[in-house]
Amino acid sequence: MVNTRALLVLGRVSNLSTVWSNCLCAWVLGGTGQGSVFTALLLGSSLMYVGGMYLNDYCDVKFDKEFRPERPIPSGHVSQRAVLLLTLGLLGSGYALVAWVNLQVALLGALLLSLIVAYNIVHKKTGFGVALMAGCRTGVYLMVGAASLGGLNSEVVWAGILMFLYVLGITCLARTESTDGALSKTGLIAILSPLVGILFAGAMNSLWIGVLLSSGALAGWIYFAFSKAKVNGRLIVGKTIGPLLAGICLVDWTILSGMRQFSLTTGGFLVAFFLIAIIAQRRIPAT
Repeated sequence: MVNTRALLVLGRVSNLSTVWSNCLCAWVLGGTGQGSVFTALLLGSSLMYVGGMYLNDYCDVKFDKEFRPERPIPSGHVSQRAVLLLTLGLLGSGYALVAWVNLQVALLGALLLSLIVAYNIVHKKTGFGVALMAGCRTGVYLMVGAASLGGLNSEVVWAGILMFLYVLGITCLARTESTDGALSKTGLIAILSPLVGILFAGAMNSLWIGVLLSSGALAGWIYFAFSKAKVNGRLIVGKTIGPLLAGICLVDWTILSGMRQFSLTTGGFLVAFFLIAIIAQRRIPAT
């Protein structure tokens, strides 16, 4: 019998609310649309995310046996064959949920699916894998934006680029979490880069107060993530990953603030998604 907790750990479900945050941000920037369409996109993106995480463990089983034997497959809590079957079901059903919206969404959904599969196949073999992972998050913005009333506009694309940089940074850091690797300077620069882009967008839209407040909150959270990860004065890089992943919701909040698209309702949802991620990570590991 499959252990339910093992499936939750396998799917890194503690990070699911960050995917919802990305969907909401892109949906608002694109001008929103029909609730049924957004629901399908939200569910489809969630299933593809979890499926991608399952595929990650399936592909990494050899590495995990050596470096992370506590993971569900090497620890014997779930079989590799079962994970493969679940992966195919999740990715297939996730894509089916979004493909019906329109042709552009179907094509962008296929692109997202391709990025997910490509990342999991090559990420342990090449440094280019970090760009593929970041591209998966950007793919969510493009897919959701294409389904909105306003379509795939420049604001959605810009938001996708900023999130690409942030997730690129996290992924660069995460590559060293199972080893004794030093802090990735590239990763740190990439994580901080969106703040510059958001401040630029705020300046273009004359929204200094809101942008400074949201950017300050994001910068403060990033600082907290690194401060909390210090043990006896030594930075444990792996401990930064969970908080930084939760910070994805704050990046979305800051993006919307810089593009005249922020509202109390949207902000409330983003804060809720952020808190869900923080609380869920106490039960289910983020990585």
